[in-house]
Amino acid sequence: MLARSLLRLRSTSLTPGGNTRSTLTRSLATFKQDRKRFYKDISIAPAGDGFQVQLDHYNLVTSFKNKLIIPTERLANAVALEWDSQKDNIIFEMMPVTTLCFKATDRPIPDSEQVEHMLEFLTTDTVCYRAPPEEEQLFALEKSRWDPITDWFSTTFHVHLALTTDITLTPQSQQTIDRVRKHLASLHPWEVPAYQHATASLQSLVITTALMDGGLDTEEAIAASMLETDYQIDRWGEVEWQHTIDRARLSADVAAASLVVREIRNLEQDKKAAFNAA
Repeated sequence: MLARSLLRLRSTSLTPGGNTRSTLTRSLATFKQDRKRFYKDISIAPAGDGFQVQLDHYNLVTSFKNKLIIPTERLANAVALEWDSQKDNIIFEMMPVTTLCFKATDRPIPDSEQVEHMLEFLTTDTVCYRAPPEEEQLFALEKSRWDPITDWFSTTFHVHLALTTDITLTPQSQQTIDRVRKHLASLHPWEVPAYQHATASLQSLVITTALMDGGLDTEEAIAASMLETDYQIDRWGEVEWQHTIDRARLSADVAAASLVVREIRNLEQDKKAAFNAA
């Protein structure tokens, strides 16, 4: 299992085209410049086609100094709650919804590059690398928990998803990559950074797609992503506090990404319904 984990870790540094990963790293660094809290009151107000978050009556702007217009009231309330929860220091890592709204507004990385970055995960997707049959318990557990996800993915995209018990890289077919790329390219601009964030957090594009499009809920997605880790914890115990903190952060990141995608899709459905009724 350790070898499979190292394989996935190594693969996440792959950079097709030479700059996707470095560009992503530089852009994400923008959202990690913590600072002292400088405001007392937080509120939201309608603005154009959306809502603005106000800090002491000043409109919140992004890290790139762009005006932040949040498409739905629920998302605006989530952002406001994150800013209200900050104590002495503003810690951006503790504000995943804000970070995703910033990225959706600033667009520091073109959507096409984010799509290609997500497609990299298909090469080492968590659910595609299985324990060998000799590890009977883990093999059976992965089959029962992961097969429904991979079966749904294969059926939805009409592809054969390659699974392996080998520790070497097992690429997916070009047909699989092309069909998934087409789906990712169809996402709303606000969905793309959220989808990418969930993929990187879960180390799985397959699980992320099942979460966003296949009815998997957040806790199920996290449990699928952490299946091997949880299996090892059950056997050997956990590192005090560390696993709890890691899981809490993963839960927050994935829940934030899911919220953004759900809100944007609900908004688009409402717009379509209003148009059809007119």
